[in-house]
Amino acid sequence: MKIKNVLLQALTLSLLPLSATAQKQVSIDWYGFVAAQSFTDTHASQAKAEGFLYQFPLDKDADLQGNDLNSYTYGSEFGTMARLGFTLKGPDILGASTRAKAEIEFSGHKSGEILYRHAFMAFDWDDGGTLILGQTWHPMNDLFPSTVGIAIGAPFNPLNRSPQLRGEGFLDKNQKIKLTIACIFQSMNTSTGPAGNSYNYIRNSLRPMIYGGLDFKLGDLKLGAGVEYQDIVPLMDATDNNKKYHLTGFTGMVQAHYAKDKLSIKAKGLLGQNMSHLGICSGYGQVADPNITGKIEYAPLTALSSWAQVQYGGALKFGLFGGYMKNYGADKDLDATKIYAIGGGKIDSMWRLTPNVTYTTGNVVFGCEFEFTSVAYGKVESKGTVTDTHDVNNLRSLVSVMYNF
Repeated sequence: MKIKNVLLQALTLSLLPLSATAQKQVSIDWYGFVAAQSFTDTHASQAKAEGFLYQFPLDKDADLQGNDLNSYTYGSEFGTMARLGFTLKGPDILGASTRAKAEIEFSGHKSGEILYRHAFMAFDWDDGGTLILGQTWHPMNDLFPSTVGIAIGAPFNPLNRSPQLRGEGFLDKNQKIKLTIACIFQSMNTSTGPAGNSYNYIRNSLRPMIYGGLDFKLGDLKLGAGVEYQDIVPLMDATDNNKKYHLTGFTGMVQAHYAKDKLSIKAKGLLGQNMSHLGICSGYGQVADPNITGKIEYAPLTALSSWAQVQYGGALKFGLFGGYMKNYGADKDLDATKIYAIGGGKIDSMWRLTPNVTYTTGNVVFGCEFEFTSVAYGKVESKGTVTDTHDVNNLRSLVSVMYNF
């Protein structure tokens, strides 16, 4: 019933601009894909979208004999997903051309599962300036690897779509240096905390995330760098007139993309604090209070997350993706029972190696990918670092057929 309602609403929306095209100069183009995929994993893992959006293997679950109960092979014999979206172009307003985009996705086996991906409007001026209002990719998501799996490199690569007010403009006449400034809110990709994942932590702070970045074009090479500032409220004390306890953090990002002929090389690195809203294995913890004074304070965990990919080919493409993540802990002693992070704060490091191959003919893309992920789990130390680690590995084998339209 949910799908029927969504499709009916989408059809209604599509008819409105079509009926008024001649008068309002509005055009609409539909796009999307239908994909069939099958995968197997060798270890129980954290994944979303009924397993299709893969993240990392779970820690060992030992029985009395020391056998890992999470070590077994499982998968999806056959699963489907579909994506449907439209781009709309409208009349000029305030000297700018206007456009809008909306996109939804159906993933997995449950026909009622719908993912709301994009919904934004944009104003584009002739000098290259752009104003975007609505939900779309986080600015740190503008460059992502080409993978067969729909996770596009997560959790090494940010995976975040958020409501935002975003301005872009060129600083030079040749339009090779672009400045991006954005106020970003949280909706579907949220920070974690005492109440689990929730957008209430940033809503209670009344302060959006602030991003500033620069992008450069140097022939076949594109370079980018950006910084995000974040302020959330993990706790509001109802016994003390709803006193707010804030946590701030910064995240820096650098990226590069070289493309020429059939060769593509991409790389990205992030060093930041409390990056759980980006899908990075990071977070924060409550500062330890050894004297039991009742004082509440939070400190962010710092982490490094990076990836690189080389891809070569035309219709037949070969690619190799590699990722690495490291947890550097906090600068203060934490209460080990009150650490809020992806992976429970028990991850010291993680790496991944993913070879893949795709073949495109017409509208159809055939793909095969082998994704080996290794996570170092261990004991949480006082400052949120992890020691006495042991490795947990998973090999995901994935085949895919996608029809684009």
